[in-house]
Amino acid sequence: MTPRVDPKTQSDATRKTSIQNLVAYTISIAIVWYAARGVSLTQVIDATSHATLWIFMIASLGGFVCWFIGESVLYSRLFSYFHGETGVTELLPTMAAVYFLQIVNSYVASGAFVLFLHVRKRAPWVMAGCTLLFQALLDAMLLSALALIAMVLVPTSPIRLGLGYAVCALGAGCLIASFFLLWGRRLPVGNWLRWIYDLPSLESFRTARTSEYLELFGIRLLIVLSAGFALYGQFASFHIRISLAQTLALTPFIVAIGNSALSPGGVGTTQLVFTLAFARFASKDALFALSLAVTVFNFVVRIPMGLAMRAPLAEEAVEIETGLTPKYRIG
Repeated sequence: MTPRVDPKTQSDATRKTSIQNLVAYTISIAIVWYAARGVSLTQVIDATSHATLWIFMIASLGGFVCWFIGESVLYSRLFSYFHGETGVTELLPTMAAVYFLQIVNSYVASGAFVLFLHVRKRAPWVMAGCTLLFQALLDAMLLSALALIAMVLVPTSPIRLGLGYAVCALGAGCLIASFFLLWGRRLPVGNWLRWIYDLPSLESFRTARTSEYLELFGIRLLIVLSAGFALYGQFASFHIRISLAQTLALTPFIVAIGNSALSPGGVGTTQLVFTLAFARFASKDALFALSLAVTVFNFVVRIPMGLAMRAPLAEEAVEIETGLTPKYRIG
């Protein structure tokens, strides 16, 4: 049973969320405008008219299905490790709500997972949030490692510009993982690091085993690879000549930006990343047109999920994030 919320508190939370959404979309539209500099509407229409749309649809839909199913499996395993057995089918309604809410507010989308863990698995609010932080840590480590591998295997890739960031992210992730896996428990009681290690809310960090790390890494790796092949198909549909190797090399960066909470539904960030990261491979008008097509597709496939799950899960997720867990922003 979800806790009762005072009407005034709920009204204030709703107003706060509306303001956050307005600011987020304003920033996103500004980024789109910046990315579109030098590209006319006529050029976008021309590039789109020459695209092979059936290839784009197959690539995009295939990538979305792989991502949705892959993440459903990923989070079902994650929750099963720390909060009791969780089946994929049990999680599907929540996944649908999360995917819809990502085009509204990424922080609220995370609230749907927190709500699921609290209501279905009786996990305390903060502990549920920390479980999502654990997965975020693994994702950061994997994407950083893949970026470094891409730099070695495809030395001409623009992803080399992120060398310092990837090294720092992977190093920090490995340090945190080693703390919980190897040496945190050996610290004497009273040590401030031991106090962090023993925090009840960090149970997922503390109890995770190496085999569980590897399984979650493996599932996310397959998801990232499917995204890379889907991206290659999208490029092919707009007749953008870029090799599969170059596409896969940049995929960790694309996924990292896509998973961030920088903009709702990837509006703005998608256009900026496409026009900058792939600038050497195609004209700006073709890249911008493709980025718009990708954004539109994401909205088209996610909106029906929201219509199907509009009550009560999505509304409760908004309530959780804005009224009860504003300081545990996961995403």
